[in-house]
Amino acid sequence: MEEETMPPTPRRLDEVRALLDRDEDYDEDPVGDPPITVSRYRASIRALLAARVPEPGILASAWSQRETDAFLAGSRATLRLVVEIIGHALAAAPTGDGSGGVD
Repeated sequence: MEEETMPPTPRRLDEVRALLDRDEDYDEDPVGDPPITVSRYRASIRALLAARVPEPGILASAWSQRETDAFLAGSRATLRLVVEIIGHALAAAPTGDGSGGVD
């Protein structure tokens, strides 16, 4: 009995896009198992929503308090924007191009 190996976890933007492309291709020609299941979509959204602002890290020791505050504010703003984009994509009417109405 052959042991199945899991494909590597996509970590870069191009890898995630390629996985989504394969999933869209599966919608057109559903042979075998889908690349992404509905439960995996939900789990990925929940994981993203659980993301928190990262600590500035070791380099921050050379930063002023103002630079540290700016880093944290920018990180919080980015997370808020991502959540807003996801909310919009989930609530928007579907489009023919698979973008979910999000540009």
